[in-house]
Amino acid sequence: MVNNRKHIEPLLVFPNKDCFYFVQVLQRKKDNPELGNNSRLIKAYYIRSIEQLENQWEEMTKLAILFNARVSINLNPRNFVKAAFHTLQKIANQMSNGEFDHIYKVYNSVCGEYHSEIDKRWILDVDKDDLNKVDKIKQYVNLAHLTMSDHKTAGNYKVLAEIPTKTGLHIITNPFNKAKFAEAFPTIDVQCNNPTLLFYELPR
Repeated sequence: MVNNRKHIEPLLVFPNKDCFYFVQVLQRKKDNPELGNNSRLIKAYYIRSIEQLENQWEEMTKLAILFNARVSINLNPRNFVKAAFHTLQKIANQMSNGEFDHIYKVYNSVCGEYHSEIDKRWILDVDKDDLNKVDKIKQYVNLAHLTMSDHKTAGNYKVLAEIPTKTGLHIITNPFNKAKFAEAFPTIDVQCNNPTLLFYELPR
């Protein structure tokens, strides 16, 4: 079992009533080869507080176990107002293109794409073959933040957390110079708006 709730809860902040985190119970083709698509959404949640996450935790994890699915969370907070306007725009575009059959999926699609632009978090996706580089990666990123040209933010950003995954580790950090990092660690994928693993029950 991979249960990252204790690692993730301290990262959740709710600066206003319109802020939420997008959580999905998602089947993946790599876990379920019989799936026709790469993934299948079982259920989505729009988490507005730690208490709400606690209240819905049992349901999320039971669904994940039942469907051999993963519970994932995007650590870049969303905004209900922005999500609503983006939804209207996307629905209008799909309607003008005659694409009516998937309109019911638009809101969740928007929640997966657009975040509120506050306190951005990136994921450094470290595969099991690169776990021996974790200390060097963390040192590099912390130094990069300390030497940021914007002196107002220099030193305030850093490595925020380490989230175990099914096949490695997600290092959660604030933004830095992505191009220079790629030169230093070409095998490490930097994900700017992707979810991380909240819960997964390994098959027996």
